[in-house]
Amino acid sequence: MYRPTLALLAVFALSSAVFAQTANPYNGTWTVLLEGFERAKLEGTAVVKDEVGTWHITARDRLDNCIGREAPIAVQVASAEGLVFKVNRSQVLPGCPDFTMKFKKIDDKMMKAEFTGGRSATLTRN
Repeated sequence: MYRPTLALLAVFALSSAVFAQTANPYNGTWTVLLEGFERAKLEGTAVVKDEVGTWHITARDRLDNCIGREAPIAVQVASAEGLVFKVNRSQVLPGCPDFTMKFKKIDDKMMKAEFTGGRSATLTRN
């Protein structure tokens, strides 16, 4: 009586482990373009590797030490609709704010995030 249940649990555990190891479809290096912010267009790179990665905007600002530093990211959602990750700038420099980016998939090579005031962020796969 318990053997079929035990066998079913074993199959479920193995299939869950295989599913958990499925690669993130957005793995790779992406070019970042930020538009509509106080500065002119800002560019950088985002690297995604499964649940982690990096975010780096190449600009510098003498009044804002948080800009221009490479920061770790933590992927929260990687689905057919898009990619959501948290940029953990506070881990690089205490006092820098963390933020979450929510990108909608446009096609296999492009994703876009829209913000208030006409600002946007675009990721283009390299």
